[in-house]
Amino acid sequence: MRHNRAHLYTGFYLAQFLFLGVQLPFFPGWLDAKGFSAAEIGWLTGGALIMRLLLGAALAWWAESLRDQRLALRAVAGLMFATSFLLLFTEAKILIAVLAMLMLFSFGCLVPLTDTAVLRADKQGLLTYGKSRGVGSIAFILANLLGGVIITRYGEQSGLWWIVGATGTTLLVAFLIPKVLPLHQLDRLKEVKPESTSTIRPPRLGDAARLVRSKSFLLLLLASGMVQGAHATYYTFSELHWSNLGYGSDLIGLLWTIGVVCEIFLLYQAKPLLKRFNPVWLIIAGAIAAMVRWPLIGLSPPLYVLMVLQGLHAFTFAATYMGTVEFVARAVPGNLTNTAMTLVSTIGVGAMTGIAAIAMGRVFTPEAPGMAYDFMGLMGGVGLLAGLALFTRWDGGLIRTQR
Repeated sequence: MRHNRAHLYTGFYLAQFLFLGVQLPFFPGWLDAKGFSAAEIGWLTGGALIMRLLLGAALAWWAESLRDQRLALRAVAGLMFATSFLLLFTEAKILIAVLAMLMLFSFGCLVPLTDTAVLRADKQGLLTYGKSRGVGSIAFILANLLGGVIITRYGEQSGLWWIVGATGTTLLVAFLIPKVLPLHQLDRLKEVKPESTSTIRPPRLGDAARLVRSKSFLLLLLASGMVQGAHATYYTFSELHWSNLGYGSDLIGLLWTIGVVCEIFLLYQAKPLLKRFNPVWLIIAGAIAAMVRWPLIGLSPPLYVLMVLQGLHAFTFAATYMGTVEFVARAVPGNLTNTAMTLVSTIGVGAMTGIAAIAMGRVFTPEAPGMAYDFMGLMGGVGLLAGLALFTRWDGGLIRTQR
């Protein structure tokens, strides 16, 4: 792959996060305008995440087996665009629910597949993962700010048009990105030392099963899943909560932007941080921040306090995310990285967030959101215990999957 084409993966992130920057904060408001209750929005959001639990691992395994893994990226991006486009012309609630779940499911599967491709490009010296992912976060900010202003001026339907444009761009870039060799083929590249890839081979089902049975990997799933899953109330209901406080879409977009700016700062410090700290410590830091951030947001504090709490997104999301990705890079055999990343995304983050979103849909009300946010703080506490257990167990090397 030529260096001058590797930047297209950065563009691939950019397009995906232009989608996410409007979908995450504002799509629940569009569903509310279509007549969906908080409980129904919770079921819809959680259902999409549970679909990833049921199907995501199989999709990752299929992607691992492909000679050209761009085929998987294109197929998933195509589903995301098709379902978002059809939402423009659908009024029946049941059809909206099915299409929305498929759209959210496809995006949730696309991100870990993209992460794996970019990590492989990073290992080949073609780009830097943290900086490429940071560009995605910048796109997220742009979507937060512009999307909020556009929705405030033109209404909720304009947000859906933005989403369709972003998914269409994602599909277009998916057909332009260059091929990245799987890790078990890297020994063909002159710039990679043969000894670094001599034990890498195509994935086998038995190895994947042993990965899931590894206590260290299971602790990672629990720690990362609990801390990331503790965002469920925020991701699903923050717009409804803050709209009830009188905040417009433009201010809500600004609040989301504050969190992502702090996230970008931490992402750009990824390499020095990971050289200095064990990646598990980053997950532990995220858990502690979750225990502080969510219960306080549930109290509906003054705006200036809320802005400070949004800064903790650098820890609850970015630090946890970086620690998780780096743990997989260090601890999981290279032929299983796609599978490991998708298991983290589905069984870990997806299942935890999905179940929490469904459960919180039954207790959340915009007027009294405290109980839902308190539960998110409790999830952070469980993540802290799992992270501490992982730190004491993991020796910093590969998880044994060959026995």
